[in-house]
Amino acid sequence: MKFETDHLKLSIESLLKAVKSTDLANYILIPFGDQDVGPSIISNTTSGLLDVIELLEVSGGQDCHENSLAAIEKALQVSLPKSSQVVIFQSGECEQNDDPRQIENDNAYNEITSSCGGSIFHLTLGTFRDAFKYIKEITKVDWTDIDTHREFRHNKQFTLTIDTYTKDIVVSISGDNPTLQISNIFGNSITVNKIVEHKTMLVVRIQDIEVGEYIANINCQGPAIATFYRKKEINFEYGFSSLQPNSLRETVSKPIPGSTTFMLISLPDVSSVELISVRLQASMYEIKNAEFRVLDESRGLYVAKIFITPELNAFRITVTCRDKLNYKEITGTTALLEPQKIVTPSVWSTPSVEMIENEPPLIDFGTSYKTACKVKSYPKPDIWWEDNRGIKLSSESALLEIPFIYISYVSIQNATHNETIYCKCKNAEGENSLSIDLYVNRTFTFDVKQFPTDTTIKYGDEGKLFCEVDAYPEADVKWYHNDTLIEETDNIHIVPDQHMLFIDNMNIENTGEYKCEVANNVETKTFLANVYISGLEAPEIEVQESEIILKPGDWTEQQCTVIKGIPVPEVTWKYKSTQGDADKLPDGVYVDGKLLKIPSADTNHGGFYVCEAVNFLGMDDREVAVKVQYAPKIKNGDEVKVVHVGDLVEFPCEVDAVPKADVYWDMYQDDVIIAFDNRHHTDDRNTHRFYASSYDSGMYHCIAQNDMGRAIRTVTLNVLVPPYIERLPWETLTVRTGMNVIVACNVRYGNPVPSTRWQYITPMFDRTVLKRGAGRLDLVLENVTRKHEGTYECIAENDVSIDSVKVLLKTV
Repeated sequence: MKFETDHLKLSIESLLKAVKSTDLANYILIPFGDQDVGPSIISNTTSGLLDVIELLEVSGGQDCHENSLAAIEKALQVSLPKSSQVVIFQSGECEQNDDPRQIENDNAYNEITSSCGGSIFHLTLGTFRDAFKYIKEITKVDWTDIDTHREFRHNKQFTLTIDTYTKDIVVSISGDNPTLQISNIFGNSITVNKIVEHKTMLVVRIQDIEVGEYIANINCQGPAIATFYRKKEINFEYGFSSLQPNSLRETVSKPIPGSTTFMLISLPDVSSVELISVRLQASMYEIKNAEFRVLDESRGLYVAKIFITPELNAFRITVTCRDKLNYKEITGTTALLEPQKIVTPSVWSTPSVEMIENEPPLIDFGTSYKTACKVKSYPKPDIWWEDNRGIKLSSESALLEIPFIYISYVSIQNATHNETIYCKCKNAEGENSLSIDLYVNRTFTFDVKQFPTDTTIKYGDEGKLFCEVDAYPEADVKWYHNDTLIEETDNIHIVPDQHMLFIDNMNIENTGEYKCEVANNVETKTFLANVYISGLEAPEIEVQESEIILKPGDWTEQQCTVIKGIPVPEVTWKYKSTQGDADKLPDGVYVDGKLLKIPSADTNHGGFYVCEAVNFLGMDDREVAVKVQYAPKIKNGDEVKVVHVGDLVEFPCEVDAVPKADVYWDMYQDDVIIAFDNRHHTDDRNTHRFYASSYDSGMYHCIAQNDMGRAIRTVTLNVLVPPYIERLPWETLTVRTGMNVIVACNVRYGNPVPSTRWQYITPMFDRTVLKRGAGRLDLVLENVTRKHEGTYECIAENDVSIDSVKVLLKTV
């Protein structure tokens, strides 16, 4: 190992000089021996690494058992993550090449380099210095792609695609007697720069090669490993300005220190790449990301707003772009940049103007336009812009480059005609101006910007219909409603500067079809829209009370309240009598708005008062029953009624009273009140019903009463009843001679009261009236003898019928 260590000490200094300009974070050295792996030696500077290497010493035997695998593992552990490529150089082979430990090590080397995108080179002591040439070439470049192809044998072809961003390609081949031939699609060979070439190693650089497809043909005697190193870099332009620029011509190459600056980035090929990051690097450790935005994607312009501190002496700009085809990232970095220096001129000068644009611009009609001028002046000038009428235009100016270059921008809004504008400036030494002509491109156009569409407007809300055309020649706009030309009214207005038809207060009359007619002397277009209305409601009302009871002379008023109704319904009061007939309001009743008023109630004010609310969606009504109190009135008069037993008897009693009267019936016989039995019924209309019996005659009264008074109807009922004589217990009565005999003739009932008589019937059927009376009549025979024997008959008779009983008297 002493030979290799000596070569390391001799070659490392030139290697470190080559990589000094690259962004390496640190340098790591791992010493190792047969058994041990020394501590990691880390240095942040090349001089520190050189000092450590000078102290390296080799000791021990000549065997091949150094613990290199552990050293590689240690190096990977202390290195930054995902930053390592492992390349192994072997300066010889052990004599015991069949030693299992050696075979195991060789397999491990292959696995490590395969995992870390590296390669294995077999060198002799005579070619060992070539390893440092190789390291120098691959370390001094920050490669974009490293592509390793492993363990192919003899011959293999690879396709190389060279694009505009490819700046450097290095190809390394490890194998026996390697050769490389690169040819274009026509078969022509490409010259390459050979860096290392010997029996087991070939390293070449491909430079200044044209864009296109190439074939790399690699040959080796046996197994080989090929690695392609590719450096892609994007060239971009940049500039700085105190105001936001629109092109690089409006910028300078250095920013003003101690101020906020706009940095403009211009990419060369906007079709294939896009910007993804911008960084400002003041040193290896001071890197700041700059937020940017797209200014003009079609021109590949991006702008970032940054602050340049007064302490910043130098910096680089690094951009990272993404290839839109393969999504790989490409970077580009500027040379070291410096901010502007603060200087003060000793001589004052007259200002001079330079227009940014050399040719008069052609502006599309109605678009906005922005241009700029540069002014050289010391001291600071006044800068302004005017049009050809001498009217000052809106502009913005700022210092662009110290000490005397200024930038000024003017904006033209809605360009409609050709004109000349002037950039003017002056200071204490004089003044200057320069003009530029603006031409507006105005061709025939008929571009409809807005047209009316179907819409629904809420009742009472504002409504808007739009109809706008950008036309040349100028077009007239007319509005129609249901095919009638619209003239301005209090509710509909046409607002030309807003291209609008305005409905101030939506109502039902505003619904229908609206037509916008746009016409010039070349073309006419018509647009239709239907306008509907929403937010309408059918009427709904309420009253305070549905029934009012008044006493004569009382005062009342009733409010009819609209709960719902859009549009607001019309409210009226109407009158219906208790018979349901519509009529005008009674005298003494009047309406005040939605109020019904009765100042002094009278009986003729009773009835139904109806509040009606009507709009075009429908009608709602509420009824108020007004009742003026009075004493009961019975429509049926007194009467006398005669019926027969068993007849159905009905006594009606129609009562009119406010408030409702309590009504009941009673019955008297000879001034004595008689309770009704269950045959008697009175219905809810106060009609009294029963089937007449013999004892129902009497005075019937219908009595109705309320708080206001009382009314009585009297019905005298006479029930006609045929006479009925209670039967005697015997038909033949035998008595002893000399006894007194009393025979009863008990007339149980009969109406009218029947007349009664006893008569004697001889065997010859002659009849002799013995006694007369009314009702019960007893026959008294004293001291009976045989001559009293015979048939005796009691007869009861009235207008209805006759009844009689007989008895045969015998003596012993």
